[in-house]
Formats: sequence, structure tokens, C-alpha cells
Amino acid sequence: MSDGDTGLLVQVVARAYRPHGSLKQLPVTVEAEGVFCQLGAVPRLRWSTCTRRMLVTRVGLVCIGSGPQRSSRVGIRPFWLPATGNMDRCVALHLPTRWILNGKVAPPDPRGRLQIATPTTRAHLSRLAKSGRALRLAQGVYVVDATLPPEALARHYALAIAALVWPGAVLCDRSAFSGPVPVNGWLFVCHPDPSRHADLILPGIVISPRVGPGKLPGDIPLPDGLFQAGTARSLVENVSRPGRPPVERPARQAGTDAVEDRIDDLARTGGAGRIRNVLGELDVIAGSFDPRAVDLVRRRLAAVLGTASEDAPLSGRLRARLAGQPYDEHRIQLITALVETLEHTAPEAVPALGPAQRWEWLPFFEAYFSNFIEGTEFGVEEARRIAVEGFVPATRPADAHDISATYRLVSDPVLSSRTPATADELLDMLRDHHAILMAARPDKRPGLFKHIPNYAGGYQFVPPELLEGTLRRGFTSLDVLTDPFQRATAVMFLVTECHPFDDGNGRIARAFSNAELSAGGQVRIVIPTVYRNNYLAALTGLSNQAGTGQSLISVLKFAQRWTAMIDWSSFETARELLTSTNAFIDPSLAEATGQRLTLPH
Repeated sequence: MSDGDTGLLVQVVARAYRPHGSLKQLPVTVEAEGVFCQLGAVPRLRWSTCTRRMLVTRVGLVCIGSGPQRSSRVGIRPFWLPATGNMDRCVALHLPTRWILNGKVAPPDPRGRLQIATPTTRAHLSRLAKSGRALRLAQGVYVVDATLPPEALARHYALAIAALVWPGAVLCDRSAFSGPVPVNGWLFVCHPDPSRHADLILPGIVISPRVGPGKLPGDIPLPDGLFQAGTARSLVENVSRPGRPPVERPARQAGTDAVEDRIDDLARTGGAGRIRNVLGELDVIAGSFDPRAVDLVRRRLAAVLGTASEDAPLSGRLRARLAGQPYDEHRIQLITALVETLEHTAPEAVPALGPAQRWEWLPFFEAYFSNFIEGTEFGVEEARRIAVEGFVPATRPADAHDISATYRLVSDPVLSSRTPATADELLDMLRDHHAILMAARPDKRPGLFKHIPNYAGGYQFVPPELLEGTLRRGFTSLDVLTDPFQRATAVMFLVTECHPFDDGNGRIARAFSNAELSAGGQVRIVIPTVYRNNYLAALTGLSNQAGTGQSLISVLKFAQRWTAMIDWSSFETARELLTSTNAFIDPSLAEATGQRLTLPH
């Protein structure tokens, strides 16, 4: 093998067809990095195979013929050439950078091999680069036999390159927060005695060194002998520094507000115990850093534990926590994005016109479908007897109460159109509505916010300790919305995403949403059974950041349009129209048979 390569243990299988049998032996050779290696001889049979094991780095040509002949390379992918003519003609198999295991050819590693030029290899690597086999990422830094783009190779080998240039370096500053993932294309490292002080510019990535402490207690080991700054160190290193901001490059520090946000995250995920641990870690490493930055971090950590601080944090999240109202920043971002989308959506008024009799049976069907979506399923006739006539089936009294209580919330002239004006009113009204809805289910803690986390299909809603703060801050963000439909959409998502109760959250969210519409004189929104999956998919998509609410807006607009076109003046008329528009069809059956919610003719 050439250049002292350690190589890979592979199995090479060579096979040749001969038109006539003979006792003559055929030697089999392999070229690895330009060196021919004899594998052995193959009996001259009609179909001949040879299997040997050898240590190679790169398999080049497998030749079957009379001696170690160099055959012209015949393409990129491996294939057999038929042997023809006399015995001295050879069969060649081109295998560039492939492993052959158990007779199967595995694809080459598209990332190639990283090599740093040394005095003995510099000329060789330069020749490989000129021939196209090697890619030069930076001065003295090459990747051999790679097929990925230069930017992808730089991302993959960034840490390995940093470790070769600055052995034992620590990912610091912004990179302490983000880890090995570059921040806007920059990776920040520090070293007590860097061999190179200038930035190392790679395709798509810049590795920026500075003089700083090496590994300290709490730092996290990374591959290739690097380290990532520990929790306390990352907080101190990212405190804002005085001076002018850098030009044409990001600041090394994430900033004091980002540090305070990270402290809020630590308090949320680890509680007081985690904060105490970070304080202890800070005491150990404090002597290695600017005392002013250390003091600011210590004061913020102590404030979370209850120690009064003279100055207020810059971070709104940490201020809210210290005021006893922590909130879920991720959910606030989702709600803010939805509000911005709604602001840029042209309002389309759908007024509830006509005499009151036209809408007489809307509340019943709204309550019926709202419960059906949540799994409380009755036939529509039985549900009418429960909601309107007060019938209680002996076998399902709690389910019957769900129907009748929802009907009361959406049919009462006051409850169905009352909207909160402040965050305090929102919290009070949520509790009051839930107490009515869940009165027959004491195990669901009627009127009380959740005290344990709740989930849907593995998706966790706002944690209990962040619930009130998120509801308050989220409701405040709706102040810019004045159109009833826009507010209805935003309120529905806010309550749904917070999921404030142990049960009944969907029904409460839809009731609050429709109250915004009724207060603005607009048609309420009914989500029929057949439309359930469309509605839930739109909510789930927004929760998972698949867009910023466009799908939810479209789903609710169509449902409102459909609701406005139904004649709700009598039970029979409404039921006939609902049937004709597929409203009662199970959504799974509808999807399987291609049936959809349609508008009435």
C-alpha cells in the first residue's frame, strides 16, 4: 500500500468466463493506489471465481489474465467485460473507492477522506487536486475522493479541521449555545495558545479563533478532542461586551438578553436545583473570566432563586418569570406568527343576516358536532332529545351532560357572545365555562386549570407552570386584531395550543372563537363530522410550524361559508341539508370513498 495507508479489510471476488476448459491457471491481481497485489490463481474453468482477502485503502482494477497487467479504466460504476479471443485477453472491473464485502459492491463514501498537507504529502495532494480526485477546502486542507459539494464537506469536517488546527480548542461564545452547528456560517473557538490567530475560511463556514481558557470544569467533550463550553461558562461568555459591533461578521457574543433567556430555559426545565448547580459551577470557573460578566450572571441566577436584584433583566421571558408569570416562548412565537398572517389577510365579512328564526337550530347542531369531534357520539335524534328536551339516557349520563352543557354555552344569548376584554377576564371566563361544561365529571376538575402536562398524539401542550403566563401574553398579542373572524381564529388557536384543562379544551376553544364572531355580528363556525380531519390537520400543521396559519384560515373560512349557506330554521330542514352536504359522514369513511363536505345547492 502507498503512503502508509492503514486501509480497510475487504473481500475481492473476481470472476471470468472462458470458452474452453483447460488446466492452465489464471493469476488474479488488484491495483490499490497504483500498487498491484497478487491474489492467487484461478483454475481455468468455464466459469471461474477467485476469493481472497487483503488490506486495501482504495480498490482500483481487478484484472484476470496472464500476469499483473495494467488495464485501461472502463467507467465509474463496476461491471464485467466479457473475455474473448485467446487466453491472454483480460477481464477488468473498475471499482473506484468501493468496499467489496461478501461479493457485494457497497457505494463509496460521498464524504471522501480528510487529509491535512504535510511536507511529505503536500506535493501528492496537490497532484490529486489537479487531477480532480481531491478538493482543496483551504490552504493545506484537502478532501480526497469526495462527491459532495464543497459546502457540505466543510460542514461535515468543520470540527475535525478545527481539531487539527487548534488541538483541544473549546467551542465558545455563540457556538457554546448552538453547539457544533455554525451560527450564520460561523463557528467560534478559543484556545489558550492558538497556532493560528486568523479566521480559517472554508466553503460556507468560517472558523474564528480567539485566545481564551482551555478546557475548564463543566466543559463537554466532543469528537476529535474538542470541547464545548459548559453551562456556566456559556452564560458568562455570551454577556454583551461594550464597544462597537463588528462589521460584516456576527458578534461573538449572543448578548445579555439571550443569556437571560437561557437562564429562563434552565429554570423551566431543571427548576431551582438546576439553577443551584449552575451557580456552583460558576463559582469554580469565575477566576477565568471578566468579573463584570460573572457578576451579572450570578445576579440573574440568584434572582430566579428569590434573591432581589436592583436592575431588571433585559429579557421579557426572565422578567415574566421573576414576576411570577413565566410563559412558553415557543407558543408565543407561534401565536405571533399567526397574528401577523391574519393582519395581512383581507377581512371577508360574513354577517348573520335574516330573522332570528333562520338561525334557531344552529346552536344545537354546533353543540352536537363539537361533541362528536371529541368522541362524544350520539345519534342526532337522541342528541336533540338530550339537549332540547332534557332527556338523560340511563347508561350515559355524563356524556349526555356534555351535550346539554355545550348546548347551554352556545345557545345562551349572553354566554354565547360574551368576549374577554383583558387577560384577567380571559382566565376567569375560561374557568367559568369549563365549570359549566364539566359539571358532571368531577374527575376532570371542573373550573380548574391543569396541574399535570397534557398531550395529543405525543405532542405536548403548554406546561402547567407556564399556562397562565402564556394565556396572558398570548391574549395581549391579539390587541392588534379588530376583525371578528381574525380574532376568532387567533383565540381558537391560543386556547387550543395552551390546552388549559384536563378535558374539554376543544369545545371551550370553539365556544370562545364563536363568541368573537357573534359579538361582531358574524356567522358562527360549525365544524361538521366529515370536516373533522381537515380542521385538526390545520391546527396540527400550525402547531408544528407547517406555515403560519394559512391552512387554518382557509379551513375556517370554508366552514363559515358552509355554515352561512345552511337554513337552520327548523330541525328537519337543517338535517336534510346537512345530510345532502355529507356533514354526518365519518371522516375516515369519507376519505376512503372520496366524499367531501360540499356547499348546499
